[in-house]
Amino acid sequence: MFRVTNRSKRRSQTMIKIDKGKILGEGAYGIVFEGTFGEQQVAVKRIQTAYIVSNEKEEAALKKLDHPNVIKLFHICSDEEFRYYALELCQSSLEKLFLKIDSPKKYRGPMPSQKEVLLQLAEGLEYIHINGLIHRDLKPENVLIWADSTGKTVLMKWADFGLSKPVNERGSHSISGVSRGTDNWYAPEILKIMVEQEENENKSSPRQRGTIKSDVFTEGLIFAYYLLNGVHPFGSRFERVPNIIADNPSVHVSKIQGPIHGLIMEMLKHNPEERISSSEVVEKIRLMQF
Repeated sequence: MFRVTNRSKRRSQTMIKIDKGKILGEGAYGIVFEGTFGEQQVAVKRIQTAYIVSNEKEEAALKKLDHPNVIKLFHICSDEEFRYYALELCQSSLEKLFLKIDSPKKYRGPMPSQKEVLLQLAEGLEYIHINGLIHRDLKPENVLIWADSTGKTVLMKWADFGLSKPVNERGSHSISGVSRGTDNWYAPEILKIMVEQEENENKSSPRQRGTIKSDVFTEGLIFAYYLLNGVHPFGSRFERVPNIIADNPSVHVSKIQGPIHGLIMEMLKHNPEERISSSEVVEKIRLMQF
């Protein structure tokens, strides 16, 4: 167990401990370990000091947000080599819920009802937007599952705010370049901008703005993915991006039954101006019978 101490002016100590033998995940700039903060089990994200700037967006977002359906940041400290983030430790992710039955990484723990899963995610995203942020990297890997020791309380949590950005009072934000998340989970307007940037790599292009409605489209994809037991609503790996850009009908959403089908179609409107808002999604799910 490796210890990191942050000493305050009053000389009190707060200790983050990481278990280097338990790696939960790895990214371009850091590693996430299992560890403890005080007496609490946590996930500890460790980033090299040279790359701290690359994590500023996530740090700013997590400091601002406090909601049951958003991953919690408990503490930050640094030493000469690394910056450490003590984060809420979750049992799994939505993606791992749908791994093959014989996969050792498959999540087999408790889950809320379908309505509760969707409502929790909707309320979490609404809260993010109300607080003037757009996530910009929603995908099943970034939906974490937390359960208490009894398994009676299970919460879905949005995580990984590395691409998040502040938005203005109209919910829009500047786009000077699209940071690469996972193309399969982007809204059509973002995919089109990416294509234009690639085609005009050496040319100046008009400044564009994005809106929080892009998050709503992706949330609709994730809702469908969950209700379809891990199937992407726009087809196979190679079909998804072309189908989303071209506004081809989803090949799988028609299999979803009941009023939730109509809501997902409203979330997947090709034109963001016609797309439902995150607050309207919450309102409609609350009234919905499953």
